[in-house]
Amino acid sequence: MNALDLHRADRLNVAVTREVFIPRDIHDVFDFVAAEDVLPRILTGYGMVPGVASTSAVSGPWDRPGSHRVVHLADGSTVNEGLTHYDRPAYFAYRVSEPSFALKHLMSEARGQFWFEPADGGTKVKWTYTFQAKNRFARLPLTLFVKSQWKGYMNVCLANLVEHFAEPPIVSMR
Repeated sequence: MNALDLHRADRLNVAVTREVFIPRDIHDVFDFVAAEDVLPRILTGYGMVPGVASTSAVSGPWDRPGSHRVVHLADGSTVNEGLTHYDRPAYFAYRVSEPSFALKHLMSEARGQFWFEPADGGTKVKWTYTFQAKNRFARLPLTLFVKSQWKGYMNVCLANLVEHFAEPPIVSMR
């Protein structure tokens, strides 16, 4: 792809970034978020975005770039996901393509990226999700969807992550 093509493709991108602090060790947080079986526990849905029900057709170890799987959503739709980068405990990234639901009319692909940084008493997690619109006409409705639905979906997912690592309540025995 030449520089002009890259510039045109970049103009079709719609991205959102969310961050959260987890009061746990970076290795524990990374290992949980990047685990092959984590999606149904964290990606529970929001508004028009269904939660993840399961995954199937996993092609290889989920810590190896090039591995891919089919993600099954709670509404019966699917999407393909492939791991593109894995650098424990700092970064991993994935590509999402071929959705079987309405977004197939608006997006050509999406890319998710997670960064993990040690922070005072825990780990800072940064998650960026970048959709690529199919064309310039699809960019506006895709942007509206991302701002009204996907951002909330990411917030719920990160809240689920925080809840997973929350300390259990201290129970007083009298």
